[in-house]
Amino acid sequence: MLKRIFLAILLLFTSYVPAHSAEIVNVEYVHSLIKKVWDIDVPYYEDSLKYAANMEYVLKAVDKANEILNGTPTTDYGSSEYATLYAADTVATIDAVNRLIEKQNKSSFYITTTPTTSSFDIMISAAGEYTVDWGDGETETITKTDTKDTTYSHTYDTAGEYTIGLGGQATAYNSSDYTAAVSFRGNTNIAGISGSLGEVFSTLSDGTQPRFYQAFYNCKNLKSSIPENLFAGITGAPATQMFDYTFNGCSGLTGEIPAGLFAGITGRPARWMFYYTFNGCSNLTGSIPENLFAGITGSPANHMFHSTFSGCSGLTGEIPAGLFAGIKGAPATYMFSYTFSGCTGLTGGIPENLFAGITGSPAASMFEYTFNRCSGLTGSIPAGLFGEITGSPASYMFDSTFDGCSGLTGSIPENLFAGITGAPATQMFDSTFDGCSGLTGEIPLGLFGTFTSNSPKFYMFQSTFNGCSKLTGPSARQPDGTYLYDYFTTATSSDVGDMYRGATGLSDYSSIPAAWK
Repeated sequence: MLKRIFLAILLLFTSYVPAHSAEIVNVEYVHSLIKKVWDIDVPYYEDSLKYAANMEYVLKAVDKANEILNGTPTTDYGSSEYATLYAADTVATIDAVNRLIEKQNKSSFYITTTPTTSSFDIMISAAGEYTVDWGDGETETITKTDTKDTTYSHTYDTAGEYTIGLGGQATAYNSSDYTAAVSFRGNTNIAGISGSLGEVFSTLSDGTQPRFYQAFYNCKNLKSSIPENLFAGITGAPATQMFDYTFNGCSGLTGEIPAGLFAGITGRPARWMFYYTFNGCSNLTGSIPENLFAGITGSPANHMFHSTFSGCSGLTGEIPAGLFAGIKGAPATYMFSYTFSGCTGLTGGIPENLFAGITGSPAASMFEYTFNRCSGLTGSIPAGLFGEITGSPASYMFDSTFDGCSGLTGSIPENLFAGITGAPATQMFDSTFDGCSGLTGEIPLGLFGTFTSNSPKFYMFQSTFNGCSKLTGPSARQPDGTYLYDYFTTATSSDVGDMYRGATGLSDYSSIPAAWK
């Protein structure tokens, strides 16, 4: 389409003039066209030539558009033989435009490098046909017949800032764990990204998915926003480790998380699918999009949202009520471990039904550190937050879940853990409410369910209510009213140390054994 538009314009202004003559063109129209098609504001070369100039001007405009789109100019149509010998040659001008169009159509994904880049690496494990425009006039064609990790490198004659274009189409992916279709992990030369990786590494016709494991892991100089269409072309059910560590450590990323970033992903959760995806992206801003994971429905999978937003201190607004609405079924290990840990900018209350679909027996570390240090969260802990979790305790199941949530207020819901029954597990309620200095009211009778064994486990209540100075009434009890410290008579400080440290408002505080406080 772009080629036809330019051709029509050139013919309009030149059809009546012999080749190699100084055709006069409407420069204002040329600029408007480039703005319309490429969304580029090409500066005027001379004010005196604002309304009329020969084809040499058009050639220079093409050069400028090429420079803006692709980095260092590689055509130089405005100063080459075209400008000197064939300055007004319509054919030469069309050729210049066509070459620019071809250059743009070859790449789907673009990287802007830092100003000091002297070499660049791209690791590809997917089979396929690819083109890499290294941004200095050199283009490499890659035919990859296997799915082994292969690094493609380029050295520049002169260190500088380049725009690298990646195009082509993957035809097969490596199904082994900890592999990526493409990765730039640890590459400190990446300053910005645009376009779509998903168009190059798309879902195959048989449903096979690419993985973007560590794709931009620790790219510390990456300071652009995340492109809305970065994963366009990815459709269907999640794959194991699909977005595992994708942006982990990219502390320079800016802007909001695009609402449609994972829009094509629909289906049952997969293990490690969003493991550490945005971990440490402290400069991301705005709210978490309501429908970010809207297409994901089904039973929980291990580590599915482990540390997804951990350390994203720049995120603001409330946690969307329907963020995990499609997740329904029995708990899985580490399913929401560290999910929002360190998201100090999140505000508002925790949604009542955030985990409403979770039903069944506890799993190890299922809500470990989920809201750890989310000091901006306010309001009461919802009564039905953890759905219908019933069964024997699991190790680390609520370890540090609300640790450091100093903004939470109100009473602890009566039935928050009522479905738990059985023998204690290691670190099951370790630091669950540690630092929740705003919680008020009494500790509900039978808060921790019913324990069927009085044999203590390591760190089972370590620092559970540490710093909860506004709690009142009796300390924690079994449903029959027995104080936990009277039930677990053999518990030591290694099991229950600091459980009530600082909780001086409890009515029986003076009677609580020293090992518990």
